[in-house]
Amino acid sequence: MITGLRITIRGEDLSRRISERIRVHEATISALETRIKDREGDQWFDVRVEDGMKSLGELESDREQLRGHLLRLTVLRDGLVADEVYSLGGADLRLADLISADVADSSSMADETSLGVGPAATIDGLKLTMSGHELRSLLEQRVHDHQRRADRWRGEQARTPEQETDDEPLLPNHMCENEAERSDWRASVLDFIRDHVEPASVYRLGECDLAFGELLPEKPGWLEQDEYEQRTSVGFELGRLTKRIGELSPLDFVLGARQADAAENC
Repeated sequence: MITGLRITIRGEDLSRRISERIRVHEATISALETRIKDREGDQWFDVRVEDGMKSLGELESDREQLRGHLLRLTVLRDGLVADEVYSLGGADLRLADLISADVADSSSMADETSLGVGPAATIDGLKLTMSGHELRSLLEQRVHDHQRRADRWRGEQARTPEQETDDEPLLPNHMCENEAERSDWRASVLDFIRDHVEPASVYRLGECDLAFGELLPEKPGWLEQDEYEQRTSVGFELGRLTKRIGELSPLDFVLGARQADAAENC
């Protein structure tokens, strides 16, 4: 019995359908690259009518988003087992790019457990099959990535005012320290997980497992930078404001209050 609105599909067929979507995205990326090349010499913010009034920067952003999506689909396809039978709900189908993202997922309101459909046991949801040996190797790589990031942040923290340039201004001490600690912590977490993975076992991993273990391809650099800036901009501005307030004398506060009163009376 299948509870809820789900489909069952063999891994071989699912892999073929995802490959078709990959080819569509590859063609779209190729077309974008041609349009970007044709606009050589344009400024990042320049727009053209033939590109739907999109700026050069927007075209490049579209290309990077598609490249990231293409990488995710490739990892999903390569992790499928041809002879397995997969039981997929709406969220799984959207993840595999087999239905539009705006299709409502009514199956999420019901119990989505599937019980032995067909001659082979089903895999509940879109999961990747990965050997323990491969899993340990990927986790070890992520551990090294975080260790390098921590070292880079500590190097940034050690910079002196003499090393500051217009292109590379000094960052607040607490920000560098926090980011180094964050990378150290993630390295410790992933190292702990790696040490408890059985190399001879086979693991089936869902979306949450892949995200927690950072096993999917890394985000494009521009997206990683955007998320970093959102995470640190508030603290950076507060740090600057605090420093500015500390530099003010009591007379500055008095003059500021008088100017505010004068503005209100005008």
